[in-house]
Formats: sequence, C-alpha cells, structure tokens
Amino acid sequence: MRDNFKGLKGNKFLVGILAIILCLAPAMLAQDEKQISDSDSKKKTEKSSDKKSDKESKKKQSDDEEESSPKKRKDKDKDDDDEDKDDDEDEDKDDDDEDKDDDDDSDKQKGEESSSKKEKSKKDKSDASSESVKEKAGSRAKAEEYSEPVRSAAPSSAGVIEEVAATVETAPVPNAGDAADDPAIWVDPKDPARSLIIGTDKQGGLAVYDLEGKELQYVADGRVDNVDLRDGFLLGGQPVPLITASNRSDNTIAIYMLNTETLKLENVAARKITTVTAYGCCMYRSEKTGKFYYFVTAKSGDVEQWELFAAGGKVDAKKVRSLKAATTVEGCVADDELGFFYLAEETKGIWKFGAEPDAETKGSLIDEAGGGKLVADVEGLAIAYGKNGEGYLIASSQGNNSFVVYRREGNNEYVKTFRIVSGDMDGVEETDGIEVTTANLGPAFPNGVFIVQDGINDKGNQNFKLVPWDSIMGKREK
Repeated sequence: MRDNFKGLKGNKFLVGILAIILCLAPAMLAQDEKQISDSDSKKKTEKSSDKKSDKESKKKQSDDEEESSPKKRKDKDKDDDDEDKDDDEDEDKDDDDEDKDDDDDSDKQKGEESSSKKEKSKKDKSDASSESVKEKAGSRAKAEEYSEPVRSAAPSSAGVIEEVAATVETAPVPNAGDAADDPAIWVDPKDPARSLIIGTDKQGGLAVYDLEGKELQYVADGRVDNVDLRDGFLLGGQPVPLITASNRSDNTIAIYMLNTETLKLENVAARKITTVTAYGCCMYRSEKTGKFYYFVTAKSGDVEQWELFAAGGKVDAKKVRSLKAATTVEGCVADDELGFFYLAEETKGIWKFGAEPDAETKGSLIDEAGGGKLVADVEGLAIAYGKNGEGYLIASSQGNNSFVVYRREGNNEYVKTFRIVSGDMDGVEETDGIEVTTANLGPAFPNGVFIVQDGINDKGNQNFKLVPWDSIMGKREK
C-alpha cells in the first residue's frame, strides 16, 4: 500500500488531476442539489396550479348548474364566498408546504378529494331539501286553490259526482238566517200543474208555493222544522190531504188538512199533542192496515211513532212505539209500499227499520258517513216510487253538498251521487230537507220533480230549488 502511494506521489501528472477533481467536486454537488430542488419546486407549483384549475372548473360547472336551476340561485353568493376562502387557504397552505415531499402532497390531495366529496354530499342534500320544500309548497298552493267547493269533485268511495241544475226556485222564506228547512209535495190528481209545495220556515211557520215558486200562503204557527204529507186520510167522511209538522216552539205535532179548492192549509189538530223534544218528522201510511202514522225525531237520538186518527172532525194521535239512536237524528222517511222506516243519524249514517208499530226496534245501517258514500251531516231523506216495488232512496249528504241515491228495493244498493250546480239560477249548498215525486206534474215537470232546501240562496233569505227528476234519473222513471 505504501509502495503504491509512493509511486503515485512520484507521478506529478496524476497528482495534478486528483487535485483538480477535489477542487471541483463541491461545486458539482451543489449544482446537482440545486437542480433537484428546482425540479421539486416546479412539480409542486404545477400541482398547485392544477388544483386551482380544478377548483375553477368545478366552480364554473356549479355556477352553470345554479344559473340553469332557479332553486339554487339563492345560495350562489354564499357558495362563491366559501369557495374563494377555500382557494386562498389552499394557496397559503401550498406555499407553506412546498418543502414537503411528494408523499405529503399525495396525502393532501386525497384529503382534498375527500373534502370535496363531503361538500358535494352536503350540497346534494341541500338541493334535495330545497326541492322537497318546493314540492310541499306546490302541494299547499294546489290545496288552497281548491279549498272552495269544486263542482266536479269525485270522492273515490262514491265515484264521480254528477251535476244537474234547478229550473225553478221558490220565493225566499220571510225569516233570515237558518230558516228554510224541509219541503213536502201535494200532487193534484185532477190538474197536475196545479200541484203545491209546502215548505217549513223554522223561524216562523209554514209556506205554501205553486210550481212556479210563488208563495200562496204563509201560516205563522211557530218554529216548524220538518213537514210531511199523505193523501187519503178520512176526515168527516171525506179523504183529504193530511199534513203534519214538528213544532219546536212547544214540542207538539202541528196537524193540517189541505183544502183542495182554496189551496189553503187548515189547522185540524184535536188538541195540543206533546211529543219528545221535537226536531224532525215524517209520515207513514200502512198498506197492511191503512193506518196513518207520524214519526218524530230528537237531537237526543230518541224517536217516537204516533198513530194518527180522526176524532170529531179533527185529528188526534197516540204514541205506539219508541226507538233510540246513539246521537242526533233529524231526517227520516217511510216507504209506504214496502213497509220500511229510514232514519238519518247525522254523524253516523242511514238506519233502516220496519215501519209497523210492532216491528223490531233494532235497525240495520245501510250506509255510513265517512266510511261509505255519505259525508256528515246526513240530513234529509226521500223516496222516489217506481213500478213493481222499484225506485230510489235519496239522502242529503250535507258535508259535501251532494245527494246520494240508493235502490229502494233489496239491500238498498248504491246507485250514484249528484250535485245541484248553477244554471239558470244559483246552485245548492248545505241542504237540510228534500222531497221527490215521480208523478206527472204537467208541462214543467212531466216526469216528476226533486225539491231541496237551499242553505245559501244568492237572492236573499233561504229558499227551495226544483229540479226535473228526469234530469237526474232519466225518463224511464215516469
């Protein structure tokens, strides 16, 4: 080793070369380090530029989406401020981290991508929430738009509600407020066009109208609520039209006969006949016995059946039966031919009983308010007589201003629902009592007429509206 070194030392040329190399080595190492540092800095600058470009691209895409979607515009300013702040923070962070290695930069990029995904998720949720709010607001607006009664409303349980119009209306009753209530019809067998309508004014008495709606008589006998009529009652040896009504002023049976010559009502009550606290009423004439009966209903749910009979040229009565419903009852009707009594329990539905005084006191529910075709309150009831025991039972479904039709025979199968809308006169709302006849009433109503109380009359106090029966059920029911 020493010999080799001595040999090298003796060679001056090699020694010079070695000295030069030793002098240049530090400078060359420094240059290499500078190039490496410059390369790393360039890479980081390019990454920072790529990040900014990516952010600007995302921001532009977001702006385009926001401008194309009005529901996102209201958050645009806030998002712009947040993104500018993020850019500034990222730039500062990039400057501070330029001396970190590529692995740190890679971790940071992954973190930013994760943050971007979270921000996007939050934005998607916000957009979904905004869309949900808009949809709810739209639904609310639609509900408000149809908050008033819709003429073509179609409850899913009852099918489409058909529309008909009245052709005649009576003069308004004398008293204001909730006054008119229930109609009855007398058919003149000699001259159908001379037939009459008898309507109650529960604030004052009874009114008699002709088929053109003109008032012919007003009997101020108190708070008369419901009224009904049967032909052929023998009084003084002569058959007369007998009219009964529930008088709430003193809870008595108001009893009249119709003078068919003068077309006036005449009081024929033998005495003051006091009943349960009176509300509604209806009559029944038994085909089995020929007897006449009066049913009176009460808000308490009580129902009484009274037999009517002649006594010294007047009409007296005796109670023969009691029934009971759970809640308020008013409207009722009896089917003289088939021997049934129908009762409207306002918030429950329609009950069916035997009409004879010795029949069962337990009824059957043929349709239920809310669960069937009816919308409470269930009010007036009427029978449209057809041939061979056929025909219809009609009910006032006051809760949706409509009328529900059932078959009279069998199990009272549902037929249809209809509403009386504006035509030559205003439509009908909030109906209490109703009545119908399928008899020929002359040129105006050759196939019968359906009469209803109108709770909201556009020409003053409440009144009654007349609808041709054939416009409801057709001419086949003549």
